[in-house]
Amino acid sequence: MGPITIFDKSALQSLSPDEAVWFDAFFLGNITPLFYVETLADLEKAVREGQTPERVVGALARKTPYHAVPNVHHRTLYLSELAGSPPVTMDGRPIISGGIPKRNPDGTLSVHFDEFPEAAALNRWQNHQFQDIERAVAKDWRVQLSQQDHDTKIGTLRNIFPAGTRISNVEDLKRLLDDFCNGCYPELIELVLDILDVPMPGRPKILEQWKQAGRPPLVEFAPYTTHIFKVDAVFYLGIDRGFIAGERQSNMADMAYLYYLPFSMVFTSGDRLHARTVPLFLRTDQEYLPADDLKSALHELDQHFDALPDEVKKLGVMQFAGYPPHRLDNAVTRMWDKTMSRDWRKISEEQEAKRGSPRDKVADKALIERLNEMRQSGHELADGESPQDLNDADQMFIKRTMPVFRGKWRMVSEEVEQAEHSKQDDGSDD
Repeated sequence: MGPITIFDKSALQSLSPDEAVWFDAFFLGNITPLFYVETLADLEKAVREGQTPERVVGALARKTPYHAVPNVHHRTLYLSELAGSPPVTMDGRPIISGGIPKRNPDGTLSVHFDEFPEAAALNRWQNHQFQDIERAVAKDWRVQLSQQDHDTKIGTLRNIFPAGTRISNVEDLKRLLDDFCNGCYPELIELVLDILDVPMPGRPKILEQWKQAGRPPLVEFAPYTTHIFKVDAVFYLGIDRGFIAGERQSNMADMAYLYYLPFSMVFTSGDRLHARTVPLFLRTDQEYLPADDLKSALHELDQHFDALPDEVKKLGVMQFAGYPPHRLDNAVTRMWDKTMSRDWRKISEEQEAKRGSPRDKVADKALIERLNEMRQSGHELADGESPQDLNDADQMFIKRTMPVFRGKWRMVSEEVEQAEHSKQDDGSDD
């Protein structure tokens, strides 16, 4: 666990395989749909001599965090919001789908997720196994990037501010857009529907819902939709004003990562456009983390843990590295200071003092038995019984596949590895 973090391809590419282990250990990744598409797109990209596109994608897949969840596509979210669903929750938690809510015998609520299809795909990509449809997606993505036409939307947005409005930089532009989106008139709603390509048949109903709600400001009526509109408007008007390079094909894809900022605590990237634009959209409880700073901190963590005795390292990263080292002061620990429990350094110090001591196997067994009982004994909820917000569940179970080794690091102990082999041999899936 750790700060919920969105990363782009450039951030992962900068990491060594060993550094990626510590990124996975101390952050919870929120993987945007765009990341999967961009990663796949490398199958159609020219690579240097001695490489193949499949090896490039496989190497990136091996660095992708296992402790991660795939966020629901932004278009699904804003169309649902506009259709009358409750406003999208934008408090730093990912929006994920596919969970099955169950009521436990003690009355608590659990949500159960099987292995995410995206995670299964990443596992295949590590072994250079790609389906035909994935190769088609890669080809289509590169075609889309080469055929971008921004002129229509730039023309639609160009005159939204009064003539003579001074806009000197992208920061000015964002401030003006914030004010603009406080408006509460039908032309503004219609403009947003145009820019976001909302299907025409649904537009009259959206306008009627807005009127019935008392014609509130756009930002109150559809807060997530407003966020998407602001990102797009910064991009298109930024091109028009010369703040953003419109000829660079990847810029539109880079800006699309910002659609998912509300569902994170930290955003990390090595992209210059991200460095200029992401901070404009962050809440006060969020942080932008440059990829170079992340890499430096993860390298320091790798050196710190590499100095541990071999008998400790044999326990596996998942056992001996539950928290960052409490004495370190680097970009990773500062992200924890900002976003996690204030007691984390104290807990880390206590765990460090116990490191290498024999575990209480009786307590461990009891905990595992309790978790397995909760996982297996809950009953699916009846129609109408499911809560509106599954984020309020008491427990969440997510099935993941974790390799025994990543880079130079053992992830689980030999004991756990042998136990898993035994379960597979006897056909157990607990």
